[in-house]
Amino acid sequence: MKLERHRPDFVLFVVVILLALFGLICIYSASQMVALEETGMQSTDKYFFKQLQWVLLGLLMMLFTMNVPFLRWFKLSKLMLFGSYILLALVFAPVVGVHVEGANRWVDLGVQFQPSDLAMLAIIIHIAALLSKKQDRIQDPKASYWPPMILIGIGFVLIILEPDMDTAVTFALCPFVIMFAAGIPWKYVRNTILAGLVALVPLALMSYRGDRVATYLNPFAGGVTDDNLQIVQSLFAIATGGWTGRGLGHSIEKFSYLPQPHTDFIFAILSEEWGFIGGLVLLVLYAVLIWRGIYIAMHVPNRFASLVAIGLTTLIGFAVFLNIGSVSGLLPVIGVPLPFISYGGTSLLVKMFSMGILLNISRYTAQVPVKDDAPKTRADSNVAPFRSTRFDA
Repeated sequence: MKLERHRPDFVLFVVVILLALFGLICIYSASQMVALEETGMQSTDKYFFKQLQWVLLGLLMMLFTMNVPFLRWFKLSKLMLFGSYILLALVFAPVVGVHVEGANRWVDLGVQFQPSDLAMLAIIIHIAALLSKKQDRIQDPKASYWPPMILIGIGFVLIILEPDMDTAVTFALCPFVIMFAAGIPWKYVRNTILAGLVALVPLALMSYRGDRVATYLNPFAGGVTDDNLQIVQSLFAIATGGWTGRGLGHSIEKFSYLPQPHTDFIFAILSEEWGFIGGLVLLVLYAVLIWRGIYIAMHVPNRFASLVAIGLTTLIGFAVFLNIGSVSGLLPVIGVPLPFISYGGTSLLVKMFSMGILLNISRYTAQVPVKDDAPKTRADSNVAPFRSTRFDA
């Protein structure tokens, strides 16, 4: 089946650019005091210019992947996953692994980066490739359920050992959504959810994570302490922002009240300076991105591309939900960066790279949703329309 190529999704492209620019503006304001402290009161722009470099590099990567045919990633999926798992193991190596505050989450190979971000992209692409090849055996757990679960389990354990439970949960969820969308029988989905809850609840209550849960249940108990400082100051920032905010650059919380305001809790500073309206604008941009991702998944006449689009859209949507949920007190505090907004090079580059892949997939979408009229043979399954999924009408 020959796919017709056209221009990429213009709306998605514009939204990604707007989010990256929005992030630069937020980081410029939120990181000023942190930069002053680290530079001995010499500069307020340290993190802004670093992030600007990452944004420019990310745009180049997005433009590159936007023009790489998505089937190339199908062929490279095994190599990508194997390489990302090697990098995950290297975080524990004595020379290249970087140990910071009791955790091994970074690798230094001349440039420091976080392998878990690369692994999330690799597992999405590989699971999509695996299930698209085995679509004719999707009801057989030996072919369609256990191989993906074993691969997900290996990466999950490596990330948990760093330790980084928040990233591990995100790592497992995205390919799991792909499996669900590909048509894995519900009983396997149900059993996986139950088993996951049984395993995660004890882990969530251990060590500092138990303190996070207790703080979540009653954030103001016992006054402001080290355990509840972040969430209390975050809620105060959101509340004082009102409808229109204090104004860009006029945040009070960034003056050492809210720890690391330019990373995981940047939405609190955004809400304080831009108010409810500014936060709503950001949410609308994310909603448009997710809408276009789902649209692309439903309209591309290729199963692999469809499943990749679902996985990449889930990656963004779930990170937004976890970050804003924890910053606003709807969830326990979770160390997941806000996509395109929080400071961080590895996360931003992976997200921009991912959006380039999604934009390339959008070049092959049809004008109407693909119907369930595809050939049933394994040889045809790689170019079969998106069918037998939870999104079909």
